Amino acid sequence: MKKNYLLCVVLMLSLFVALTGCGTSSDSTSTSTSTSSTTTEESSSNPSSSSGADKNTEKKDEDTEKESETASSRIQATVTRVVDGDTLRATVNGKEEKVRLILVDTPETVHPSKPVQPVGPEASSFTKKMLSNKKIEIEPGVQERDRYGRLLAYIYVDGKMFNKILIEKGLARVAVFPPNTRYLDEFKALEQKAKAAKLGIWQYENYVTDKGYNDTVVGSTYSSGQSSSQSSEKTSTNTTPSTQNTPEPVKETSSCTIKGNISSSGEKIYHMPGGAYYDRTIAEEMFCSTSEAENHGYRASQR
Repeated sequence: MKKNYLLCVVLMLSLFVALTGCGTSSDSTSTSTSTSSTTTEESSSNPSSSSGADKNTEKKDEDTEKESETASSRIQATVTRVVDGDTLRATVNGKEEKVRLILVDTPETVHPSKPVQPVGPEASSFTKKMLSNKKIEIEPGVQERDRYGRLLAYIYVDGKMFNKILIEKGLARVAVFPPNTRYLDEFKALEQKAKAAKLGIWQYENYVTDKGYNDTVVGSTYSSGQSSSQSSEKTSTNTTPSTQNTPEPVKETSSCTIKGNISSSGEKIYHMPGGAYYDRTIAEEMFCSTSEAENHGYRASQR
């Protein structure tokens, strides 16, 4: 009887221990499952980190794709002559083109009806130094030509956009002519930095306007110094074969006032101040000397 009683007690204790262990294991498993579920749920409900990384990757991919598209659409060309700070001539697909840089406007140096403007000679000299006879890439604008037939473009030299460099150095203002506004925000940001640093055109208060340049606010201070700048520029270009192939001018005018015009038949003719057709002639190019005009294929007007 005692043996049977003890056996029952042992069996009951064993059953109790077994039941207790099972419950603990079940609770542990439940807790683990709950924790895993919570972690998964939190990860699902708070995807900010992974989403942010995905967006950054997508943006980089888009930027790379845009750069690739832009590079593939560029046209190879060779600069044959720099006209002024924002205009040049280049051989494009075997044809000489007059190219006007987009979104930039440098002060005038060869305008037929305007005087040489402050910082104009510096801008012109810089463009000649950087682009003369160089291999460049041309990215045409949405509107490819202006009313004068000039090719409108962003210019790249050594992989860098030259239009931006002019703005960065304070040698040009941002000039907006829709629809060619692709890089407008970038240009405006660069312009603000140059303005804050008072570089180039920004050193003169109220000189830069929305429509161009008000050289009357600069006074005679610059005028007396710019002639020497022009003289220095001419001397430099005449003594540096890599940037200027024309000989010393034979006949110079007081400024670049010789008008070059291409007739309907394609003949290149230059007109001197005082000539019979000078006032009515629309200049396609301006020259500082007769030899410069002749070296670019122009002949003198017979009247």
